[in-house]
Amino acid sequence: MKSKITLLVALIVTSIGFSQNNPNDTYMTTFVYKAKDGMVDKFESAAEKKTKKFNKEAGSIIFTYKVLTGNNAGVYERYLVGQSNKSYDIDRSDELEYWAENVSPYADPVGGQQRWKWEEWATIGDQPEPPRYLHKTILRIKPGMGDNVARYIYRTGKVLEKRNPNAFRRVFTPVSGSDMNIMVIFSGFDEYGREWSESETTWEEDYNEMFGWEQQATDSKMRDKSLREYNGRTRTTLERMYF
Repeated sequence: MKSKITLLVALIVTSIGFSQNNPNDTYMTTFVYKAKDGMVDKFESAAEKKTKKFNKEAGSIIFTYKVLTGNNAGVYERYLVGQSNKSYDIDRSDELEYWAENVSPYADPVGGQQRWKWEEWATIGDQPEPPRYLHKTILRIKPGMGDNVARYIYRTGKVLEKRNPNAFRRVFTPVSGSDMNIMVIFSGFDEYGREWSESETTWEEDYNEMFGWEQQATDSKMRDKSLREYNGRTRTTLERMYF
């Protein structure tokens, strides 16, 4: 009976995660930049001044991470967090003008602005500050098969909470500017080697104890079938830059 109740809760939560947006949703806007040749220091200094001037209050806070691995190593991802629907009606012309005049001369955009919905049902950890490092995993999902992926994400989150009380995870789905059939998972940590806590049981044992006999194998198989055959899952590592 306990496993049936847990399954029902998971199904409800995943259906909420993929439901239509509502006025209470929280969003994130992302921008990606590459410093021009020989201008890394100038870009970082100029971006730091801009962030201090415009992006330290609730509703306008920006965090910056530098990509360490993969094809885009060296680029900067800037995350405008804590956005509501009304946030996109705010006049940011002064901020944009400042960026164009004082920061743009040292960097080029990589792609365009993207907007994301925060999937709160998948959140792990309530740390007020984002961690030093992020593993960013992009899942590319076959159309109509998102629930299988969301179910696995939800359940692995519960196992992660049990095994590591200090774990950090945020999950986002696209609203605008991106392939709509993806999910992005940010798993954070402050020191290499401490992403996981030691446990007397295995991950699979904990998963099956919480969700049913051999459920980890079943859920992971359904997740894999729901991902695109080519490049269905990619991961990069990012480091926080304090500007």
